Amino acid sequence: MTKLNDIPPKNPYKVPDNYFDDVNRKIISAASDIEPEVRKISIYNKFRTSILIAASVAGFIIISYNAVRLFSSDRSNSSVSEMLHEINPDSLINDIDISSLEESASSLIVPQEGPDVSKKDIIDYLLLENIEINDIYERL
Repeated sequence: MTKLNDIPPKNPYKVPDNYFDDVNRKIISAASDIEPEVRKISIYNKFRTSILIAASVAGFIIISYNAVRLFSSDRSNSSVSEMLHEINPDSLINDIDISSLEESASSLIVPQEGPDVSKKDIIDYLLLENIEINDIYERL
């Protein structure tokens, strides 16, 4: 407490004369020299929130539409899916006749009509391919 009594009651700080009158004038003159910066706002920034809302609503509608189509198609095809679950794949494999399968596959792969090639032409071709004559006659 004794130190507080040592401080003189007089205020050591002073405000210069006419300070508050001059401050307003100085601030206004300094601010008037600076030109305000004009910023152009693009069209995207103006309508950004509207575009985002519209895109969200459109996405929601598309997803909802596809979900409804997906779930409604499951109900209409339920009898088909039940029928497919009842089929045993092992019984299908055992029912296939291999000889008829080979016949139908061979008719698809090998054309019925082909070029007329004689045995002599085949032998000449194989001789040109350096295949021995004995191997050719064994095959024919």
